[in-house]
Amino acid sequence: MAAAREEFGFARTVCDCSECSINCHFIPGYLIPADLNRIARNLGCENLMEFALENLLASPGATVVDRGQVRQIPTLVPARRVDGACKFLDANNRCTIHEVSPFGCAFFDAHQSKEESDYRSGSGLVQIDRAWHGDHLYARLWLLLEALGKVGPSPVVARARLQQALAARKEMSSNE
Repeated sequence: MAAAREEFGFARTVCDCSECSINCHFIPGYLIPADLNRIARNLGCENLMEFALENLLASPGATVVDRGQVRQIPTLVPARRVDGACKFLDANNRCTIHEVSPFGCAFFDAHQSKEESDYRSGSGLVQIDRAWHGDHLYARLWLLLEALGKVGPSPVVARARLQQALAARKEMSSNE
C-alpha cells in the first residue's frame, strides 16, 4: 500500500481497481513540479534532464478557461510504451513507481465526482501554470522534450481512446 501522501490538502487515493487503473493504459496522469525530484530520486536519477529525456513526454496539456479565454496549460506526463500505456506499468499491469506516482495519478480515481476531480486537477494545474510563468525547470524540460519531438498524445485523443476501451469493456461484460 502507498505511503500516506498529501498535496494541496488532498489525501492520496488508494484505489487500484480495474476502473481506476485503466487510465494507466490510455491517459497516464500529469506531473506537477514537485513530482520531478521525487520520481527521479526514486528511479536513482540525479540528473533531472536525463530523467526527463528517459521517462517523460511533453503533453499539450489541459484546456482551461481563464478569465473568459480558452488556453492550454502544457504538462509533463510519463512516457508511453509502444502500446500507448504508461511506461511505468509492468507486465502485470502494476505501477513500478506507485509509491511516488505523479500527482495526476496518485490523487485521482474513477470513483470521485467530476466536481472533485476537476477541483483537484485545477489545484495541480495552478502549480504548473506558476512554473510556466516563473521559468521553472518544469517548463524548460517541457520545451526541451517538445523540441526533441518527445510529445505525448493530446489528452483529448487519449481520453477518446479510453472511452472506446471502456465502451468495449462494457459491451463484453453485457454479452457474458
